[in-house]
Amino acid sequence: MVAALLMGVATVVGVGFAALGQTLSVGLQAGLFWVAVLFGMFPALARGFIVEEETGTADLLRLAARPVSIFWGKWLFHATLYGLLSAVLVPLYALLVAPLGGAWGAWLLLWLGGGFCLTTVLTLCGALVAQTAVRGALLAGLTFPLLLPLLLILIAGTRQALEGAFPAEPLQGVFGYALALSAGGAWVFEKVWRE
Repeated sequence: MVAALLMGVATVVGVGFAALGQTLSVGLQAGLFWVAVLFGMFPALARGFIVEEETGTADLLRLAARPVSIFWGKWLFHATLYGLLSAVLVPLYALLVAPLGGAWGAWLLLWLGGGFCLTTVLTLCGALVAQTAVRGALLAGLTFPLLLPLLLILIAGTRQALEGAFPAEPLQGVFGYALALSAGGAWVFEKVWRE
């Protein structure tokens, strides 16, 4: 948690320092916002199952609980972490980089949908690479194709929200992605966790 917070704060402060005194376009503000959030969340959310393997408690979890319970339990912990880190990073971003104006209802929906998807992807990918020897490189390679379309949709929606419009199509994309992840994520995890 502390490492993720430090990484997130360093990212937002670095972006804020780079943008100091400049007027950022709406598209650039949206992109920088989600990059800062992702960089802050990635260290903490991706390590959930890796820590279990490193400390030797993964086998105990396999014996004690059903895979679906383990997946959603870890997901709930990661979602709580997402909320706590966002409580620090979002106001810091608004203070140092650019104020978050526009449609607040759209912001909230994008934050919830984006958080659900980020949490699900990073929890699932962390579980998939937990038992491998080259976790870091494999984790980055595995999450990239899953996170790239999500980030593009979130950036498009955030851009529309900053302009004061309600991002109906990006929100449909985010929540459709979330629905597909929630249906497939636990199923894939169950197949991998038993191995």
